[in-house]
Amino acid sequence: MFKITMLVKRAPSITQQEFLAHWAAHSQKVLANQKELNIIRYAKAIPVFPEGQSTKRETAAFNYDAMGELWYESVQAFADARNSEVARAVLAELMEDEARFCDMKNSVMWFGEEETLIEFGSKKA
Repeated sequence: MFKITMLVKRAPSITQQEFLAHWAAHSQKVLANQKELNIIRYAKAIPVFPEGQSTKRETAAFNYDAMGELWYESVQAFADARNSEVARAVLAELMEDEARFCDMKNSVMWFGEEETLIEFGSKKA
């Protein structure tokens, strides 16, 4: 399964609460266009400790305001959605919207193939 993971920085001109409100509205636009964009799963995560946390490991601090994930059946399904005139118009609108509340130059987008090792609901002993 093909997946996009995005580590998101909010626009410096807005508060974390404003960012979350914008993102909630933006998510509704994504959901309304799920079929046109070939998205099969969408998840968001907000840091539990926004002021930082100790991982008790030697890792860099998570210096982002949120994380978003989009799943597609395949890289081809992702590419196919970008070939549609309707989907290109939707994507242009979504990107314009993201520019209002995201600091895209300091956010990170990563593309990868997901390998699921434990399924949701799996309780093997």
